[in-house]
Amino acid sequence: MPVTRDAVSYAYRYLLNREPESETAIETHIGAQDWQALRRVFTASGEYQASIQPQGAQEAVGIGRHLDASSVQIDVTASPRQLAAMIDRISASWRSFGETAPHYSVLTNPIFLPENLAAHLDSFFGHGRHDVEAMLRYVSRAGLPVKFGRALDFGCGVGRMTIALAHYADETVGVDISAGHLREAMAEARQRGLENAEFKQINKLDDIGELGSFDLIISRIVLQHNPPPVMAEIYRRLLSLLAPSGVAVVQMPTFIKGYRFDSASYVESEIEPMEMNALPQREIYRIIADAECILLEVREDDHLGVVDGLSHTFAVQKP
Repeated sequence: MPVTRDAVSYAYRYLLNREPESETAIETHIGAQDWQALRRVFTASGEYQASIQPQGAQEAVGIGRHLDASSVQIDVTASPRQLAAMIDRISASWRSFGETAPHYSVLTNPIFLPENLAAHLDSFFGHGRHDVEAMLRYVSRAGLPVKFGRALDFGCGVGRMTIALAHYADETVGVDISAGHLREAMAEARQRGLENAEFKQINKLDDIGELGSFDLIISRIVLQHNPPPVMAEIYRRLLSLLAPSGVAVVQMPTFIKGYRFDSASYVESEIEPMEMNALPQREIYRIIADAECILLEVREDDHLGVVDGLSHTFAVQKP
């Protein structure tokens, strides 16, 4: 049963030891699947983790999850035919989402369903501002300026992060596979008078190579909805777009408990429309090395939500 307003307020009081900062903050969590899901979201937050961190401790509480895993059975290779079939499947799912519930498909909270969206649109794009600021801190921690010539938001959806990113770049490009999502993004950018934000649709992997070079590339809660061979190929192609000294900040799940993947079986089977996948860290580091990029920072994040696994954000730079 979805949680109530009171349950959200109690979560703030008893888990974060404070009152909610705004009505928008409460509304963001109303509609969580149940109180256990709500608790997982709060206890995974940086604020909660900081509150239970022993003073002077050197390691975060809860470190070492899934270190008991002895093997990761994930096939990261696929034939051209299999890759094409995977892209077709992903395309069909997300184009359908784009025509029915574009905002909800990006942030799966009932307040972002079409019938509820008008009252919560500011909250939706507020999440985008927060996420862009968090991703740019990877850049600033590396001692680099957070002002860019060209910036790319890969898997931009309805422009949730592209709109915010446009304030840090001379030219910002949002890319997605769904025309429905892109229509919403372009309308939002026009309404806000953003002249330095443009949006492009890609239909196949080769389209990525036609985007040009970028000083910054970001992607969050996007690659995880692609099967591992596609995740790997997208990441490889994104790194090839980096201009000299350019930085890519990309989030990907790296482990999901009980998860296995086989390309042949995947192509032949029925899959949930909004699938969740992981790409092993060993493959991610191999791609970074092949692209001759420098790893600036890697951090475990909480972007898997209630899925039992690990997600990491990787910040890399092209020399």
